[in-house]
Amino acid sequence: MNHSAPPGAPNDKESLWQTFALMLRPAISSLQVVIDDQLAEGNKVTSRKRISGLHSGTLLSVPATHSRIEIAVIDIVEIIDGQYAAHWGMNNLAAVVAQLKQA
Repeated sequence: MNHSAPPGAPNDKESLWQTFALMLRPAISSLQVVIDDQLAEGNKVTSRKRISGLHSGTLLSVPATHSRIEIAVIDIVEIIDGQYAAHWGMNNLAAVVAQLKQA
């Protein structure tokens, strides 16, 4: 279950991959994910990471600006029996999109 999915959006384990495949990859060329910190305790893994690249396609209705962008992300993933079971996350995508609209 993806506890961070927007209301009405899919919230299964595939929803995070769908975000990358359908929203981020088409909008951000040279996309890179850098993990800055990662901690594990019990059955949960917390990661602080950055998603960056060139805004070369439409991102949440904002046409390409060809600006470098960076999205800050903090994720908590619960693993049960070696499988992804739940996700909670926070990011600054809304702020990044607001900046793109002003570019």
